[in-house]
Amino acid sequence: MECKTEKTLSGGEEGFPSLKMKSQNKIAIVVQRCGININAGAEVYALKLAEGLALKKQNIEILTSQSDDYISWNNKLPTYEDCQIENNNFQIKRFPVQHDRQRVVFGVVKRFIFFTQKYISIAYKLLSPLLDYIFLKSQGPWCPKLWEYLENNAQSYSLIIVKSYLYAPNYYAIRKSHKKTKVLFIVTAHNEPEFNLNFVNKMIENSDTLAFVSIAEKNLCYTLKPFSQQKPYIILPPGFNNEIPVQSDTDNRILHLSDKKFFTYIGRIDKNKNVNFIFENTPKNCLVVFAGELKIEFPKDERFVYLGRVSEREKFFLLEKSIALLMVSMREAYSIITAEAIKYKCLVLALRGCEPIEELIERYGGYLCTEENYSEVMLNLWNNPNYFDRKFIKSDLINIEKSYLHNADKIINLT
Repeated sequence: MECKTEKTLSGGEEGFPSLKMKSQNKIAIVVQRCGININAGAEVYALKLAEGLALKKQNIEILTSQSDDYISWNNKLPTYEDCQIENNNFQIKRFPVQHDRQRVVFGVVKRFIFFTQKYISIAYKLLSPLLDYIFLKSQGPWCPKLWEYLENNAQSYSLIIVKSYLYAPNYYAIRKSHKKTKVLFIVTAHNEPEFNLNFVNKMIENSDTLAFVSIAEKNLCYTLKPFSQQKPYIILPPGFNNEIPVQSDTDNRILHLSDKKFFTYIGRIDKNKNVNFIFENTPKNCLVVFAGELKIEFPKDERFVYLGRVSEREKFFLLEKSIALLMVSMREAYSIITAEAIKYKCLVLALRGCEPIEELIERYGGYLCTEENYSEVMLNLWNNPNYFDRKFIKSDLINIEKSYLHNADKIINLT
């Protein structure tokens, strides 16, 4: 896929250029940030879903912020990009963020909300309109131009798809659009305190259809929010590219790993992903290679190497050469990197306790460990390459069952 930045904007709504498409229906996908170099789960999902819909000849636009960072919420990305995949076009329209994450305010209001929810629930219910507003505004990205655009133009779309629940653009997109057009809300439920905030209930209530990325996520949502069972739903698991990426050379810092044994961690490196478990439980003499956004202090330890962000080609190289992908996060609605590893017959060594990841491994193959034996299994794999027989990894099956083109067909039926 290629994306081209338009430096001079003219001719479309709000100054955006217009694309002439074969389809008369127009579909918008709203996500907090999006770009070809942003590798986070929801953002990649939104981009790949747009690709799938474009391949089905749909008129697609992604509406998002200009930020490429989920903490600083900068305005580094261009306001408009014209993306092309196999001669099919879609647009990314970006809107400015007013300020970065207001960390002090955000930290205070989040602690106050969680405290009142736990000990004085009636206080949170009474104050939730104000508290949720402060939560969303201070967390960011706060880009009112985006939801003002939707307030004025929602009726021009046959469907608005909102990916995930946590951020201001996602909430206000549903709030401003639901009376004017159909809304599909891809919930991306997590078993975390934020999912219990009142604005999430409003997002569910104001959506026409809910989507879940896994059965485990649907069951979690139904358990935490029983009223959500009243809404029609579809299952839209993340899919794959159909080909091994070849668009870029592999960096020398990665090529030098060719003759080494190593485990791999790919994804955002922060405490919410439980990466400290890897730091604390990796056996001596083992090597773990980390790739992705670094959001915590990386330990100075010969067992660990940090590569930074990697391209799709480099990610494939790591999965192909690695002993196993280490997956230790406890809060995932789905794990794209777990599914990708299975597709490329890379063993996933996962920590028990996250149902969506367990669902993938139980269906397609992998190794589930407890906290007590994770280190032991790592050492066994390090010392014996045949400790786990990779023929039990069902890469062909997952490749068939996980497809953005299949997702696109389900979505088109809603328009």
